[in-house]
Amino acid sequence: SKMKSAALEQWSRASAADIAHLAGEREALMQVLKERYAKTYGEIEREVAEFEVRDLTAMYASRPSRGIGVD
Repeated sequence: SKMKSAALEQWSRASAADIAHLAGEREALMQVLKERYAKTYGEIEREVAEFEVRDLTAMYASRPSRGIGVD
């Protein structure tokens, strides 16, 4: 999926298998990233949150307007 490839670009030290296996398992993914990057949990949590916001924004931007919501 697009999100998986974006995640791999963001965290190149995580394998595709890590990301595929952990899709939807945020806590487990953060533990893997924390180990791979030797960062604090807070740093990884912030990166994951920023990634999610960016990814959702891109996903909504690529969908045609339904005439509802904030557009």
